[in-house]
Amino acid sequence: MRLNRTTMPATAFLLFGLTVVAGGQHVAGADDSPVVSGVVRFDGPRPKRKTIRMFEKGGKPSDCQQLHKTALLDENRLVSEKGEVANVFVYVKKGVEKKSYPLPKKPAVLNQEMCMFRPRVQGIRVGQDFVMKNGDPLTHNIRSFSFRNRAFNIAQPSKSEDRKKDFTRPEKAVMIQCDIHSWMKAYYFVMDHPYFAVTNEKGQFKIEGLPAGEYTLTAWHEEFGDQDVKITVDATGSSNVDFSFAEKITR
Repeated sequence: MRLNRTTMPATAFLLFGLTVVAGGQHVAGADDSPVVSGVVRFDGPRPKRKTIRMFEKGGKPSDCQQLHKTALLDENRLVSEKGEVANVFVYVKKGVEKKSYPLPKKPAVLNQEMCMFRPRVQGIRVGQDFVMKNGDPLTHNIRSFSFRNRAFNIAQPSKSEDRKKDFTRPEKAVMIQCDIHSWMKAYYFVMDHPYFAVTNEKGQFKIEGLPAGEYTLTAWHEEFGDQDVKITVDATGSSNVDFSFAEKITR
């Protein structure tokens, strides 16, 4: 793989070597194709997770408290003891051929479990079914802050039927929130191609089936920001691209 370091931000670095990875959307015919994989890490002291105060608007204690025997911790900065960052959306930003790609047979799913959205970050294809479920014994709602696609606000009482949507335009980093339980947040990317992945608890990602060529790869995190790097994918081998995020400096 050839790297253009002049395009890399100061906080990004790349390492080479064998990395066992997980995640990503499977691409038909990609079994023998090159794989772009890597690990996203945090540079600095591990951020401390904060306890979520489970109260509804107006200061009323939430029914969510009954579902948890221990404190519920926030998930906006999940960093392992080794500094690996979860819930980073890694995708090909530039260089992908503009054409129609087969859609996944299974829908993308957003569940509400233990008063948290699951998964917190995911990619959804344009035209793919997006199914919303409520697995909790209480009422939630799903408000989408989208702009390119029609925004929606759906109430889901306990044991109610699943709700379904689909999206017609690509859109990046759309936030979802529950108005009843304000700490419940999630993000989705609507993609017009299948070359993306979300890092797991070990910060690992894998993107399969990317044809040989030059691309811009982006790693996005809800609080740490995003980073771009230019890569060249060879037809004969796989590529390893590691990212490193640091705490943002506020002035």
